[in-house]
Amino acid sequence: MIARTPPRCQIPGWQRALAEAVTDPAELLQLLELDPGLLPAAERAAALFGLRVPRGYLRRIPKGDPDDPLLRQVLPLGAELLAAPGYGPDPVGDAAATARPGLLHKYRGRALLITTGACAVHCRYCFRRHFPYSEHTVGRLWPDTLSQLAADSSLSEVILSGGDPLMLPDERLASMVADVSALRH
Repeated sequence: MIARTPPRCQIPGWQRALAEAVTDPAELLQLLELDPGLLPAAERAAALFGLRVPRGYLRRIPKGDPDDPLLRQVLPLGAELLAAPGYGPDPVGDAAATARPGLLHKYRGRALLITTGACAVHCRYCFRRHFPYSEHTVGRLWPDTLSQLAADSSLSEVILSGGDPLMLPDERLASMVADVSALRH
């Protein structure tokens, strides 16, 4: 009898890269040969807004340079924990523009759909870092949201946003695009 070989799972490269992304500030500092003195503040900042950096991205950052622009995009810093006058948790006014969970109307003729809260890279300057994604993605509300879009003939543009819509499964994203494309207006 021929021994059965367990099937080898074929994980797409981008999903593997996400699974292997750096999420620990200590590992980030070690890989980039940065001052370990940055660790306490980096851990506190990452506890409030998680760290996620694909290793392919990290390979583009020169080691030992704490001021590298690519690094500054992803390095959690203590400055993130300081209150700044005039700045708040909703810097672009998403809360006031929410028509229903996952659907924002900020500009006439446009609708913005929050498709997911996931991103491949957690940018430290993210303007939606405090957005309540668990309450505000179209997900299971998609049929009702699509009906609302179809009923609003003033719309000429629908923007898929998030997080990053490209983090959705291919089939889900294709279905959403097809549904929106089928709207007459």
